[in-house]
Amino acid sequence: MQEDVDFYANLMTTVILLFIGVVGRVRGLHALERLEVYSVTIKLSLIAALLVGLISYDFVYLGDIFSQAIPVKDHNIFHQIRLLAGILLIVQGFETSRYLGADYDAETRIATMRRAQWVSGVIYVVFVILAMPLLTHLQGTNPDETAIIGLAILVSPVLPVLLIIAAVMSQFSAAVADTIGGGGLISENTEDRLGKRSGYLLITLLAVALVWFSNIFELISIASRAFAFYYLLQSINAWLVAGKCRDGGSCCWVRVRIGFFILILSFVVLFGHSAE
Repeated sequence: MQEDVDFYANLMTTVILLFIGVVGRVRGLHALERLEVYSVTIKLSLIAALLVGLISYDFVYLGDIFSQAIPVKDHNIFHQIRLLAGILLIVQGFETSRYLGADYDAETRIATMRRAQWVSGVIYVVFVILAMPLLTHLQGTNPDETAIIGLAILVSPVLPVLLIIAAVMSQFSAAVADTIGGGGLISENTEDRLGKRSGYLLITLLAVALVWFSNIFELISIASRAFAFYYLLQSINAWLVAGKCRDGGSCCWVRVRIGFFILILSFVVLFGHSAE
């Protein structure tokens, strides 16, 4: 039975990935952008509904929350910092605009990346704060990564369904964004010998191969460190570029700030630990 579920899940994933790749190959960047606009709009609407539901729940049950306590596992501070490093890259993936230099000017790309990071960061922080009262219902259980779906029914019977749809839309938009960014990166590094459209299709075909011939959960763990290492290299490159500024004073401060992120990413690469 489990083998059948895995097979059909892989088959559905393959169809979706090939759809993204073919659309990118045939219709190009702007067609992929339209797909992402639709999926992100649906996702943000569902997230807004979830946050409103959590606010209502917290307002009603706030008095009972402080009478309950959730036992915390006895980990030393270094282990807790490693766990924090392991989830650092949850809020990431907004560098897609970085690889669209052939289509958008630098100011537009910088503005979109900053705006996406601020919006997503606020959503993550607000969601965690509002969801904390629900966590009191996890005492004595062994929760997994989908536990929030089961807890959502305490807020509203329709929220679990909305959460599942939001998760699907989130992964779809992420797949589209990564395809766009990867196609731009391939075009940039091959000096356009392999165009973006061909890059879109190539990336999705490689993703399909990974779906069928790799362990997804191990791949996610490796990818997280790879992301951190990639961002570390980008930060080192930014640190070197910052040294070429004519204004020595401001350049020094920029290098200090970038150096701080280099230290954080180095720690993530070397010591980041899965929260699981």
